[in-house]
Amino acid sequence: MNLPSDINIVEVGPRDGLQNESRFLATPNKIRLIERLAATGLREIEITSFTHPKWIPNLADAEEVATAVRHLDLTTFALVPNRRGLDRALSTGLKGVTFVFSATDGHNLRNLNRPTEESLREIIGLEAETRAAGLKTRISLSVVFGCPFEGKVSAERIISICERLVQAGSTRIGLCDTIGVANPVQVNELTSRLAEQFPGITLELHLHNTRGRALANMLAGMQAGIRHFDTAVGGLGGCPYAPGATGNVATEDVVAMLTAMGISTRVDEEKLLAAADLLADWRDTPLDSSIWRSRRMSECRQDDASAGA
Repeated sequence: MNLPSDINIVEVGPRDGLQNESRFLATPNKIRLIERLAATGLREIEITSFTHPKWIPNLADAEEVATAVRHLDLTTFALVPNRRGLDRALSTGLKGVTFVFSATDGHNLRNLNRPTEESLREIIGLEAETRAAGLKTRISLSVVFGCPFEGKVSAERIISICERLVQAGSTRIGLCDTIGVANPVQVNELTSRLAEQFPGITLELHLHNTRGRALANMLAGMQAGIRHFDTAVGGLGGCPYAPGATGNVATEDVVAMLTAMGISTRVDEEKLLAAADLLADWRDTPLDSSIWRSRRMSECRQDDASAGA
């Protein structure tokens, strides 16, 4: 198997994980969660999104959160969809910006209220401006592997969009399985083609686990040469404009699997589970993480055994 010695994780739980939650997580708790995640060894965390509070009310405190964690020794990213979002982000001392748009008009119109081409042209300009300001940048391209409104998305369309981004100077492009419909063969074939066509570009995978395929898709991407992945603590996540989508691949499950395979993530597993515990206590509902659930069940059995003794 063509496997790396290490991979890079971008933790997106504080953004993608919280944006679709049924309840608002208090701002101090968001800040504490980010601090806990930073203590695990994660070097890049997507902490919030500068979208209009009307559309993503759970992240209405973006400025306060970003300002409070800018002292952390890591790269703090925020998701930005347009000019207004970038202006807000730049005022907070962020170190990185993730620009987002969709590969299909159907999803982009619902998510950003404009066709894909319009977002693409604007983001090309905004990313160049952000790089010139000294910030790290990356692009997240949504519904790459399937769209809830248009169905299958052709590889040729994805390659065409990536080609325009690369020509404009983009160096990190994320391929998002927004609704979790990808399969390992599809992931491997597309990422292999993109890696071959754009050898100097960092390709990233953002995988949702709607159909339980996220870890398998991750492995398929790794075998194609992908070394950068978005994950979310607790397996939280979802998109308000992607019907049926569930959470991201859980950071704990990724770290546990790769550690068992001898692949370094530079993330402390115990500290990561402690951060997940904190999140679970605030939510008062179980997390969508196999490793976290397994550990909780083991602890409950131990408690029952102690009580019986």
